[in-house]
Amino acid sequence: MRTFRLNKLVRDSIVPYMQDLGQKVVFHKLNDDEYLAELANKLVEEAREFDPKEPKATKELADVLEVVDALAAELGVSFEELRKLQLQIRKERGGFSDRLYVEKVGVPDGDKWGDYYAAEPVRFPEE
Repeated sequence: MRTFRLNKLVRDSIVPYMQDLGQKVVFHKLNDDEYLAELANKLVEEAREFDPKEPKATKELADVLEVVDALAAELGVSFEELRKLQLQIRKERGGFSDRLYVEKVGVPDGDKWGDYYAAEPVRFPEE
């Protein structure tokens, strides 16, 4: 039998499915801190799998939504409350429908945003 290390959070029905296929599955239940960390990892994993050009794009987007729903529950927020917050933030700062893409920004000396950008040089390289 070949063995592969997965090290990933899976949906509730996956382990029984794997076992039904005759696979030997080594797994454990995560504690609260581990679960929250793995949900964050899962969010990134699912987001990376999303490709709007693929036929399964809506399925992958639904997977992202499932992880968001689980994260909200772990944070003690209902999906409806999360949606309400989303709409409030959209009202205050807008959404993405204008498709604006900032290439670079010049920040005056002493502006707090300069410190914000400089704190993450890999994400915001200074020219």
